[in-house]
Amino acid sequence: MKSVLLLQFTRLKRAPALVLSFFILTIIFVAMLAGSESEAKITVYTYSETLDTNEVTNWVATLNQSDGYDFQLVGSSEVKELIETGDINFALQLNNWNYKFLVGTEDEERIAVEQYVTQVFREEIRLNELVGKSEIDKIKFRSEVKLAMENPVITVKTQALEESSEASTLSGNYQLLFGTALHFSIYTVLFSLMNIVDEKRQGTWDRLILSPIRKLQIYLGHLCYCFLIGFLQITFVFLFFDYVYGYDFGFGPNFGAILLIIGSYIFSIVALGMLVMGLVKSTQQLQAVNPLIATGMAMLGGAFWPLEAVSNQLLLALSKGMPIFYGIKALEEVIIYNKGIMEVLPSISFMLLFGVICMGVGVNLMERVKG
Repeated sequence: MKSVLLLQFTRLKRAPALVLSFFILTIIFVAMLAGSESEAKITVYTYSETLDTNEVTNWVATLNQSDGYDFQLVGSSEVKELIETGDINFALQLNNWNYKFLVGTEDEERIAVEQYVTQVFREEIRLNELVGKSEIDKIKFRSEVKLAMENPVITVKTQALEESSEASTLSGNYQLLFGTALHFSIYTVLFSLMNIVDEKRQGTWDRLILSPIRKLQIYLGHLCYCFLIGFLQITFVFLFFDYVYGYDFGFGPNFGAILLIIGSYIFSIVALGMLVMGLVKSTQQLQAVNPLIATGMAMLGGAFWPLEAVSNQLLLALSKGMPIFYGIKALEEVIIYNKGIMEVLPSISFMLLFGVICMGVGVNLMERVKG
């Protein structure tokens, strides 16, 4: 096994372009898609057809008290034109103590915006129900509430980040980073496994079979190489964004759990690659199938957008069969919500089970084809 593994690394040293290109592409895409959005505000075009200028201006000022959103007041005709041309995906329509979203295309950011707007409206409605009818009473009551909130009698600290709009925005940035890194690792692993197909086509595989090395050791050498390449790629990307872009992965206390999740995910992808190689008959077929598998899994598993934005039940059901779905979910739970290894054990177990099944069927198919 060791000699086969060293042989693969020697080949990598002689022709590193393919693997290095996937490393670099991962960094570029993640930096463009996730890194640039880490500090950006979400712009929300806001309009009203029922409120007067003072009322809608006051609502926009209230909504803009958050650091994560920028509510911009525009005319209704302008908003509808932007929706129709596809320049924006949604807009907020303010009415008398309620609101609606004008949606052109589903956008994962709308979910976070809606949570925030709902929270603001609930607070304002409660304050309005308690305040007196005169304008003086309103101003006095609000100043008293503001003073009381600055000096609370009881301070409650909570870690329920899942329910806050800030956590939703944070989760969106990390989700994109996790999804992109896991997506590109599929390409690296699947194309690295093509060495086995090439060896069989060139006859090198038969010469290895006749050598003192057992067939199991040959398989383990190839699979360990693909596993290490994929594992190092994801780990390097996470370290890069932790130290360069300021993402906080909590590598101290959660380091072991993160490595276990990455290892389980890469194992499932390596096993899937073995299954694919057992089904195809040539390297040309494998080259054609690999992008379809990588992109299809990423889209169904929520690598490009949160699955909360998907309403189709069939697509949601299919996502539960994708290892990338469980990889992203487990990483979010450990890194963002600081959960322990036991709480992400179901996701890890599914990825390992998926890998064991695919590995068993894949090796069986490859040996049967050879026979």
